[in-house]
Amino acid sequence: MNTIILAGGKSSRMGENKALMKIGGKRIIDRLIEEFIPVSEKVIIIANEELPQIDDSVLILEDSETFKGQGPLAGMLTGFTAAGEGLCFVVACDMPLASNKLARQLEQTIIDKKVDAVIPVADGQIHPLFAVYNTRILKDVIETLKDDKRAVKSLLDRIEVEYIEIGNSSVLRNMNTKEDYLEAKNIIERRELH
Repeated sequence: MNTIILAGGKSSRMGENKALMKIGGKRIIDRLIEEFIPVSEKVIIIANEELPQIDDSVLILEDSETFKGQGPLAGMLTGFTAAGEGLCFVVACDMPLASNKLARQLEQTIIDKKVDAVIPVADGQIHPLFAVYNTRILKDVIETLKDDKRAVKSLLDRIEVEYIEIGNSSVLRNMNTKEDYLEAKNIIERRELH
């Protein structure tokens, strides 16, 4: 399985690049790389601005010119194209508590169920930016973007998806505001003290 980290967002509510924000002295992007390198054939980062000093074993790509700046779906298209055939775990760069344990669980489910995607559900909310996809859906991603639909939800309507309810929703917590960032920072720094 390859891991695709989406780090191309505008971060308008945060006011700075979330991927480069630090928790416990480490940038969030580096935390995600460390978490997913052990369970990935390749780690691919999709970023539309420069990410300095990234691990050499990681591939950094920009969105294709055709769909540049068109949100996570465009980033997924770039990542799936680079990954080639097989499974890809997609994670947004604003999920500092993301766990490779859950990613492996999703991977096992997609293998067992033979579906196009496995997406976790927590507290009634789906998390398509922490999910495993089969790259065979590449055509569907392109068609969705060509139809001028940018929401990942529009893609999900076209493909076969298995939704799995998970108990621990904290691993899916994302950061949109400074308050979210401070909460995640407290959780991680407390955890790392023990």
